[in-house]
Amino acid sequence: MKFEEYVNNQFDVLNDTEKSIVDFILDNKMDVARMSISELANKCLVSRSSVFRFAKKIGLDGFNQLKFILREEMNETPVEPETNYMEATIQAVTNATQQFQSLKMNEIYASLDEAEDIYIYSTGWEQEIISEQLQRNFFLAGKKVFALPAAVDELEMALQRMKSNDLLMVISYSGNNKQLLKSLKLAVIRNITTLSFTPFKQNSLAEMCKFNLYYSVVEKKVSNLKNVEIFFTGLYVLNDLLVMGYSDWLKNK
Repeated sequence: MKFEEYVNNQFDVLNDTEKSIVDFILDNKMDVARMSISELANKCLVSRSSVFRFAKKIGLDGFNQLKFILREEMNETPVEPETNYMEATIQAVTNATQQFQSLKMNEIYASLDEAEDIYIYSTGWEQEIISEQLQRNFFLAGKKVFALPAAVDELEMALQRMKSNDLLMVISYSGNNKQLLKSLKLAVIRNITTLSFTPFKQNSLAEMCKFNLYYSVVEKKVSNLKNVEIFFTGLYVLNDLLVMGYSDWLKNK
């Protein structure tokens, strides 16, 4: 598993200091792979224990395993031809649009319409951007929407305020974050309508939520510093289609 995947799976529990460590590592992978824990701590203006706790928090045994993962990423050579990004992008768009030809979308639109307040929780950087766009677009469509910061404690505080006639959207790349799933149980218990956005794969988040929308990502190598970059093409399309579809549904209901 790549460093970014470890981070993305636990992004919502990282504090600002730990996120600054992530930023430095992403910008200096080759250098960090050769650093000592003290050197990295000095570069990030944090303590050695902060670096160690960060490594443990994202699921690693410690700093040495972090360096090992970075070295492996630097040494990896592709064994398969690179994905045709144009075809993959077209497929991602097709996969997204096909879901909106289903009758279940009317149920989702009705739930959005009936919701007094809509909350959006996301895990990861790209997902946060989508969350903010959804907030803006649904505001223009006449809905009161709250985009929550990517931190589990923020979600838990919001859950205390949510009512049974509210709706919670959750945007995730893995769909299997244990702390997120634990918090989401409260929404299920309180009968709050939930809508998940996850990739096309079996995941616990989709199983727990009442409604599900799925997206495809496109992987493309754009830099010599890492193997591939993940583009959330399908997620952006879902965002636009959901708001446009809801707007049309309102006109025709």
